[in-house]
Amino acid sequence: MKLAARVVETTSRIRLAFAAACPEADLIRGLPGALLPLSP
Repeated sequence: MKLAARVVETTSRIRLAFAAACPEADLIRGLPGALLPLSP
C-alpha cells in the first residue's frame, strides 16, 4: 500500500494531512486510538 501525507509537527502533536481523494484516510486516522492500551 502506498500513501502520501503531509506531516505537521507541533510541540504536543504530530498531524497527518491526507489528500481529499485518499479512500483509506479514515482508517488510518483511527489506528492510533485502536493501538492504545485499554484502561484496567
